[in-house]
Amino acid sequence: MTAFTKQNLIVAGDYIYYHPHADNFWEGRTFIARIKRVCPVTKAKFIKTLIKYYSVEDYLKRLGGPTNVYGEAPLQILMNDGILRRDMHTRKFVLDGKYLK
Repeated sequence: MTAFTKQNLIVAGDYIYYHPHADNFWEGRTFIARIKRVCPVTKAKFIKTLIKYYSVEDYLKRLGGPTNVYGEAPLQILMNDGILRRDMHTRKFVLDGKYLK
């Protein structure tokens, strides 16, 4: 199983891509997530969580897209695994046991 690293995750604007090798900039690039400014999870926290909990194959198998129309959204994957949840008392999101703004 291939692990995510900081070197193979590319941030381009609001988008995060997986790039397995550095030979060609566009070759083999795969969409991972789109994180907007209004999202409770920042790009840095999302990337840190990907590296800590997921392998490339497991994450891409669950991600929705043209090849998997019944797949999950990026934040929904984290929520279904219990890594990201919403605290009902404080109405804040909790990522990996830490409250987010």
